[in-house]
Amino acid sequence: MQASRKLLIGVKKPAAIPSAVKQSLNRYIPHNVGIQGSYRTGNIGDRALGEILKSNLETDGYRTYLFDKNVQQSNAPNRILGGGGVLHDWYGTEHLWKRLNYATSGERGFVIGVGAPGFHSERARSLISETLPQMEVITVRDERAKNNIQRVCDVDVTVTACPVFLYDDPDLETTEQTGVNFRPYFDEKEDMSDAILKEYFGYEDLENATQKYIATAQRICDKLDNPLFIPFHADDEAFAQKHLDIPVFKHKVSVSRTLKKVSQMKRMVTTRYHSLIFAAICGKPVLPLAYEPKVEAVADRLDVPWYKPHRDIPFQFTSVSNVDTIRSAAQQNIKLLSDRLQ
Repeated sequence: MQASRKLLIGVKKPAAIPSAVKQSLNRYIPHNVGIQGSYRTGNIGDRALGEILKSNLETDGYRTYLFDKNVQQSNAPNRILGGGGVLHDWYGTEHLWKRLNYATSGERGFVIGVGAPGFHSERARSLISETLPQMEVITVRDERAKNNIQRVCDVDVTVTACPVFLYDDPDLETTEQTGVNFRPYFDEKEDMSDAILKEYFGYEDLENATQKYIATAQRICDKLDNPLFIPFHADDEAFAQKHLDIPVFKHKVSVSRTLKKVSQMKRMVTTRYHSLIFAAICGKPVLPLAYEPKVEAVADRLDVPWYKPHRDIPFQFTSVSNVDTIRSAAQQNIKLLSDRLQ
């Protein structure tokens, strides 16, 4: 009854409708395209993926709605599994089934700009081999993702680049600050088993790797004259407050706000995948810490050295290269998708 009264108020004043009710209603308002991903978890990189895909599709005239990773119901005839490292079974297979089920439950399904870290279980490999051949288009952000898919599924896969490369540099005045981003290390993640961490990421002694990582983060920050911690997730901010003694840019789920702050930095220490991409978009010299292979892949494409975060790291920053080429590859995600939607 209370929800009904709020909806009646919302007829005259739409802003008064609760956000949860708006999301429920929007699932059923006619739209051409639905995009499902981890867009409401507080991760700036994932949010950036959803927003750039939605923006480009709406520019092409498609009414588009972003759905979070748990949504299954939608009236969208065209359904996209959009961006992020979504094809894996790190946390079991239920989340993988939900993502694939969403994409295959419409008239046409697409997998666009994703990562595929790999498949641990037979159930995950079976889901991939059963569902991906049903997709109209599959594009992935790097060669490793393509290889991991094609090891278990005979399907066409096009290597493009992360769609986040389609953002423009805000081109703000540069300060003398060095931007810093560290994510919490894997030993702090309770939802991933040690066996999975060792298999996917190659860390044999997790406790020792974690302590070395924290020490490395502290050593790097101690060498910087004017550091500013830029979180890409609330967990990053918590990590900085616990382990580092530097100023912290308060985390808010705003892509434009975060990208503008990166644009103001003189250079960037990057750990999260999208912190490196934001730095590259803004043309900043970088010191990339490759906590997993996806960071290695994008650093290689940018022609910059990368370093394992739990090992010795030289204190040197390198200018990025090939950004225009990677941006063109990222644009292929939109072109291939638009060609099939017509």
